[in-house]
Amino acid sequence: MEPTDLAVGTAAEHLVCFDLLMSGYRAFLTDQNCPYDVAVEVDGRLVRVQVKSTRLPRAIPQRAKHISAYMWHVKRTGKGGKGVYTHGDFDVLALVALDIKTIAYLPPEVMKQTIHIRIPGVVMGGSKIGKQFVDYPFENVLI
Repeated sequence: MEPTDLAVGTAAEHLVCFDLLMSGYRAFLTDQNCPYDVAVEVDGRLVRVQVKSTRLPRAIPQRAKHISAYMWHVKRTGKGGKGVYTHGDFDVLALVALDIKTIAYLPPEVMKQTIHIRIPGVVMGGSKIGKQFVDYPFENVLI
C-alpha cells in the first residue's frame, strides 16, 4: 500500500527530529498551525525548521541528457501549494529524501522555486557534480 502525502510528510518530520535528537540537540515536532514543522533548541535559542520531503529521485532534464536527482518545490506551502512562505516564517529548511533517509539543511535565503540535490555516490564524467547532501549538514546553517 502506498503511503499518503500526509504520511510521507509526517515521516519526514519525524526523521528530522530523529536526526537532530541523535546529534545531541533538543528537538520536537510543532503543531500543524505553525509555519514550521520542527523546533530545535540551539545554545538556548529556538531554531524553527521547515521540512520538505520527496519519495524518490526524478529525471532532471539537462542540456545533454537527463540526470537523476532529488527535487523539492520549496517556495509554496499548504495543500496544493496554494500559499507562499514569507520572510521569517522559519530559520532552516530541511530537505528529506525518504527512500535513502537522508537530509540536507539549508538556510531559507538560498531558496529558489525548486531545489535539486544529486543522488549520493553518483559520479558523472569522473567527478561528483551538482549539490550533494554531505554539503548541507545542520551545523552549517547555525553559523
